[in-house]
Amino acid sequence: MTGARRARRGWFRTNTVALATLVLAIPLAGWWTTRSDYKSWYDAEPRDPVVVSAGGTSYNGAIWYGASVEQDPRPVRTGSGDALPDGTTRIRVYFRIQVNQLSALEGLSGCQVHLRAPDGRIWDETLIADDYQDRPTGCTGGYDDKPESWRGQLAQYYVKPVAGKPFETVAVFVVPTSVAGTVQPTITFATKLPQYLAFPR
Repeated sequence: MTGARRARRGWFRTNTVALATLVLAIPLAGWWTTRSDYKSWYDAEPRDPVVVSAGGTSYNGAIWYGASVEQDPRPVRTGSGDALPDGTTRIRVYFRIQVNQLSALEGLSGCQVHLRAPDGRIWDETLIADDYQDRPTGCTGGYDDKPESWRGQLAQYYVKPVAGKPFETVAVFVVPTSVAGTVQPTITFATKLPQYLAFPR
């Protein structure tokens, strides 16, 4: 009679350590990925306002002055202006900026202009709104070395900014009529988030 053969260990018992590691690793990897995604989103979310005063606020190498907001503005070119979708309103915002050195304009080139509702919703600038823009857009001002005659009366606004002298830029938006009276102009810079410039109305 031969001796009894020892039973072989089952697959699960042989791989207990590997299975336990896997059980821990999968949730940990999921948590780490979710945490990373959330952190990226959170760090890029504009949530720390730098409120601009009417007398001027120094920020990112420039002095920012209070913005003026026009609800349902007239087009700057007679007889122009596209019809808007029902329940929406056009908003035009003028920003006043001053730099003490023209080299500071390079740091302003990455600005993003928005309108922000009290409930946190944000609208970006309308890209095609030429009929309502009577000044350069963006935060760096004009781009002509001298007034161009074909611009007519608007030529003065498209001349390159002068150091130490305020200049104006414009942004046009289309927002729901229900929030048109409460939206606040804001400006963000990717290098400054989560801070953003807030212009009280």
